[in-house]
Amino acid sequence: MVPKVQSAWGVVYHIDQKSGEYRYLLVKRFALSKKVERIAPKGKIHPAETPEQAALREIQEETWLLVKHLQIKQLIDTVSLQLYTDSGELWIDKDITYYLVKYDGDPDAVKIADTEWFLGMYKWAKIQEVLSLVIYKDLREVFRKAHAKIWTVSQRDTFIDKLF
Repeated sequence: MVPKVQSAWGVVYHIDQKSGEYRYLLVKRFALSKKVERIAPKGKIHPAETPEQAALREIQEETWLLVKHLQIKQLIDTVSLQLYTDSGELWIDKDITYYLVKYDGDPDAVKIADTEWFLGMYKWAKIQEVLSLVIYKDLREVFRKAHAKIWTVSQRDTFIDKLF
């Protein structure tokens, strides 16, 4: 039996200072299939670690963005993923928790860690670019949900700022 893996992902965004547009962080790496993929920072949840802590840790480890500039805005989704071998045996059994994470530091501070098949490349992309660059349908849907949630979060934050 394949053990269930718990994983946390951070859909990291920042607001472009010139255009005011939302930009999402995509990192480039080799997939298990050896094809190049663009994904959000992610990784396994360690024992005694919350999914939120794991998401922030993984973002920092993979991109070198400092946690002090990262803020989890809200949960986007939790998805179960099962992958099977050609012979039909369960190969991967994983629960993935996705968080919307705002980055308020210098967007040029990204440095891609030389681990997990990363190619040392990243892109801050508008949602239209994200949807055309991400090859996984389920991950594109997560980015769509994240983009929709940003509007909700930013409207709430603007309302609260006006109160104080």
